[in-house]
Amino acid sequence: MPSSTFLLSALTITSFSGLSSLAFSLAQPAPAAAISKGSSVAAATNAALTMKLRAATVTPTAARSPASSACVIDPDKELWIRDLSVVEDPVRTKYVPFNPLNPSAGIWTFGRFIENMCGPNSPTDFVLHLFKQFNTMMVVNGFTEPPRPGFYSTVIQPWIDASGKELNFKIAPFRLNGFVNRLDLRSNPTYGGGGFSAGEGRVVFTILTPDGFATIGTLILEYELVAENCEQVKAWADAWHELGALDFGPTYNERLEKIVEGFAGAGAAPHKPNGSALNQLRTNELVGEFPWQWREFHLETTTMLEMSTVAQTPEITLNHTKALRDFINLNEADILAENYVVPLSWQGNPFRGGVSDGEPYDAFYEAPGILNNDARHIFSLNTCVACHSVETGTGFFHSSPRNAGQETFLSGFLTGITVSDPVSGVPRSFNDLKRRAISMCKVLESGCDELAVEEIVKPTH
Repeated sequence: MPSSTFLLSALTITSFSGLSSLAFSLAQPAPAAAISKGSSVAAATNAALTMKLRAATVTPTAARSPASSACVIDPDKELWIRDLSVVEDPVRTKYVPFNPLNPSAGIWTFGRFIENMCGPNSPTDFVLHLFKQFNTMMVVNGFTEPPRPGFYSTVIQPWIDASGKELNFKIAPFRLNGFVNRLDLRSNPTYGGGGFSAGEGRVVFTILTPDGFATIGTLILEYELVAENCEQVKAWADAWHELGALDFGPTYNERLEKIVEGFAGAGAAPHKPNGSALNQLRTNELVGEFPWQWREFHLETTTMLEMSTVAQTPEITLNHTKALRDFINLNEADILAENYVVPLSWQGNPFRGGVSDGEPYDAFYEAPGILNNDARHIFSLNTCVACHSVETGTGFFHSSPRNAGQETFLSGFLTGITVSDPVSGVPRSFNDLKRRAISMCKVLESGCDELAVEEIVKPTH
């Protein structure tokens, strides 16, 4: 593992060199076994862990002022956690039926995350409803999106065939890539829509073939870090930050488990559908057919995951059009301030896309007559396809698919890279883990009076 501690003092930083290649080795898949549903005991345990985290005490701000000590963030332990001792934990990453005497067993598997969010539905019905939307024509925001039968026949149908009456989650075609702290996506009553949020906690999986090898695809679960006040935002920051002082190993994983259950456990957000804190589920894949495609799903009042529009991304057929030009030009100031939302409709027509297609694979957003290329760049950067391609010099994934025994590679966008703007050619530099570390230090070192009114720029990705 590369050394990657960020030392922030007067915003100076020492960063690690990033790897963005999409190479991965081959390894054998885990053996199959039987399925089990979740239980009320699991829900109660998760809810208790959530309440414990929310009740956490916060070290007084004065004890951590910038003048008295530097803020040190270890991104490998606090921001993007992918060490093999975590993602291949022999207890937490092997699915087994829930056992109240050993609640950690299987707790970081796709099956357990599904059980925690499926509400009144059986895990099998919940998952099949989700993935059948890949196997049928979908109409999203007025756009007709073709099915992905190649994806379904490559990944989902073999899982069904091998399972029996109920899906066998021990052979679920998903391997854990890691956990992501997105405290930088937090909000407050002044900026962000009415209340506090501590941002998001994310869980990233590689999509697998039936024999357990990595496909060209990932699935990500993106959960709200629920917070009702500033003190709880700071408690989340403290919990993530305390991981940085620990060596990877049993104690680290125990502490991380409590954090993950705090956002992904059953009942983590009683005010949201199914009591789940899930904000969205996203897929990024080129499995079985072209084009490369991103999809997004939300938990709705139906208690199921339903296909939704893709955040901040116009339908790809609107690229290079007058409608795109007009939106960027008329919203130039807000786009430059990164304070805008791609609307469902624009100029009386559907605008936000039902999917994001990588067609061509190096697509980015532009149109003749755009007045400010910086506005164009920011707008394009916040779309799915362009953020994962030429705008950031990324080869499709910010976290590469991985086989057993191999850590996921992180993109240069995350770890540090300079690329040429695809329109003007000017150099543009990225190091998003550095930006997130600075944002996290702001929470750790600021008082609640300041955090309650801070202006927050929240990138989509």
